Amino acid sequence: MFAIRSSRLCAFLCKRFAYLLPVLLIGFSAAAQSVTITSPTSNSTNPSAVQITAYASNEPPTFDHYEIWDANGSQAGYKLGTVPKTSTPNALYVLPNGKHVLSVLAVNAAGGSGGVLNEASVTFTVAESCTDSSTVQCNLDQLGIQNPQSNCNPPQEALWVGNPCGAQGGGSTEPKSISISQPTESTIPDAGNTTLNGKSLLLSEVPSGAYSNVIFIAYSPTTTGTTVDSHWILDEYVYLPDPAANQSLELDAYYVIDSVWTSFTTQCAFIYNGGPGYWAVYGGDGGWAYLDGSNGAPNVPCTTSLFSTPWPNSGDPTFTGWHHIVWNFIRNDDSHGNGYVTYTSLQFDGTTYTLNYTPTYDTPGSAGNNGDFAALVQLDGTSNENLSPSVYVNELNITHTL
Repeated sequence: MFAIRSSRLCAFLCKRFAYLLPVLLIGFSAAAQSVTITSPTSNSTNPSAVQITAYASNEPPTFDHYEIWDANGSQAGYKLGTVPKTSTPNALYVLPNGKHVLSVLAVNAAGGSGGVLNEASVTFTVAESCTDSSTVQCNLDQLGIQNPQSNCNPPQEALWVGNPCGAQGGGSTEPKSISISQPTESTIPDAGNTTLNGKSLLLSEVPSGAYSNVIFIAYSPTTTGTTVDSHWILDEYVYLPDPAANQSLELDAYYVIDSVWTSFTTQCAFIYNGGPGYWAVYGGDGGWAYLDGSNGAPNVPCTTSLFSTPWPNSGDPTFTGWHHIVWNFIRNDDSHGNGYVTYTSLQFDGTTYTLNYTPTYDTPGSAGNNGDFAALVQLDGTSNENLSPSVYVNELNITHTL
């Protein structure tokens, strides 16, 4: 009896509301399937290192992967990367200044324009967040260039100069020549850009033999005064056209107080004991302390693949790309008034490594004027003297506080 009544009731309701079913099904389908971009937010302003996160909801079984696209100004859309459906977009992408339209697509296995199941888009702006002040020096990469560009005993000036003399490290050689230039771009695309804000610094060397190296330096046009600034941040973007041409890349800062240098000295050692490399910090008498997890050191790998791959989970762009590096240091005083360094953290493309590491150190040498500080970049060539190391540097900022 119940089955009969239920059957009659179903027939009645289905007939009465049959005209509503297509509308309800279409509305449910449209609402159930969607792509949501959670970062960046619409109409927001972001630094060049843009965190892109998104997710898809209730996609059909044919959903295969995400595609991330960006359009910068008048440039046609450029594919930043592909993320498999087993994951969600969540990575740092270094983009040039200007207006951007970001699109995240849910794509089926067939791919192509007909394979887009759903998509979402946001418009946002990339702009520098750095402002010069008594504690911040912005865009040190945009300081001028000394003439001549090569000097064995360079003066302390707010100009970039290379010192190729007295090759650093055993078995190393002085380069045949060096070059410093400042590329400019008026329209900056996503792909192939050699600047992020219209002007960058290009440092290069031509080897004369194996393991050639040269150090480039420029002093800040302002000083810290006579107070001891303990907390330092070295924040910069770098692009290596040929990572394999580099034995290592050094990114440093110098600081003078009480007529004594304190050196914040770091490097990505791409080759270490014949195997994959690590980040390292310099401790003077203790030499380089490699962050390989031994002897109390943190474990922070650094390989050419990190600089060869533009962004995680992509594999699409052929352009090597920019990378964002942020070092945090503390200058300490020992019982004799000499400075030594604690490396507190390193951020590479959005991944932060907490270090709180103090390597063995020696007493700093006396030099310079109180309050002077400088940014330094050292290129170290490999054993293959036919490869010429070079690096683009942009948005190089130093922050110093008590």
